[in-house]
Amino acid sequence: MYIMKLKVGLLGAGAFGYLHLSGYQKNEHCELVSVASRTEQSAKKAADKFNIPNCYWGDEWIKMLEENSLDVVSICSPNYLHAPMTIEAIKNGINILCEKPICISQKELENIETMLNKKKLIYFSSFQKRYIGIFSLIKEVIDNKALGDINLVRYFFSHYGPYTSWKPFSEQKWFFDSKMAGGGVLLDLGVHCVDILRHLVGEYNEIEGYSYNSFCKKIEDEDNCNVLFRFENNTLGVISVSWCNEPMELLELYGTMGTLKVNLHLTEPISFTPKKLKRNQYIKKIVEYEPLDENTQHLLINHFINCVLKGKQEHPDFNDGKLATEFVLKAYSLKKS
Repeated sequence: MYIMKLKVGLLGAGAFGYLHLSGYQKNEHCELVSVASRTEQSAKKAADKFNIPNCYWGDEWIKMLEENSLDVVSICSPNYLHAPMTIEAIKNGINILCEKPICISQKELENIETMLNKKKLIYFSSFQKRYIGIFSLIKEVIDNKALGDINLVRYFFSHYGPYTSWKPFSEQKWFFDSKMAGGGVLLDLGVHCVDILRHLVGEYNEIEGYSYNSFCKKIEDEDNCNVLFRFENNTLGVISVSWCNEPMELLELYGTMGTLKVNLHLTEPISFTPKKLKRNQYIKKIVEYEPLDENTQHLLINHFINCVLKGKQEHPDFNDGKLATEFVLKAYSLKKS
């Protein structure tokens, strides 16, 4: 039986780039044909590991996009390169999967959107958390009003920060360079929180407060912060993110008929009140939830590839990445001068 193969390239052969490459390698519709990275060593190392015939380094990433007749490219480079790489990929008619944040300024967002509107391409923002099974169960709780009307949600997400929570492939600590990263922990972890809360609760409306500091990393941008905001349905939201605490991810929902607190790392039991909610079918499904042993980044890649094959845009799309980035940029605009 004939299996259609898509030519795949990677920009940025760091830790997340390897995660993308392994996902494409496992997909029967993908052929890895090229990789580009900032250094010759990292480009060749990735090419050898994944048996990729063409590798590029330095500024040669533009040649990679021009020379390989790519169907798909994953952009896993440092944040400041996301926009220029996306724009060049669009010029070459290549479908795009871009790591978050999809860019670091409002002008970049506008330029990308203008170009995408002129091309019929599939664009995915790399929000792999959407593929964690428990979120679909939490959405059922909200949509079926198991807690009544939700009036407050809180999302807390933390780990030890870049280069501590995971081993870097590069010696350059670009995450702590404001011009390269575009921001701190809110742009890194907060965009995930925004995307999940939009997916669960609905569109955000107004950002009403932002507190931040540089507590443990001694960097120009924030390593701890809180954002207070409001959804269009008037639900209040709080996002707290940190690079200075134990790895933790907590989602709390407060409704007119009850509350639900979920430790998303599943290291603690699901908690809820009042006790009578244990009989609710939607709460019961969450309490009994057992995660599948699946790589969410690979699930996202499979979804993306399926959309490219069908020529059908689905979520998480450019607009999802745009709204998450704009949320962060609006919060940053509230910084004290």
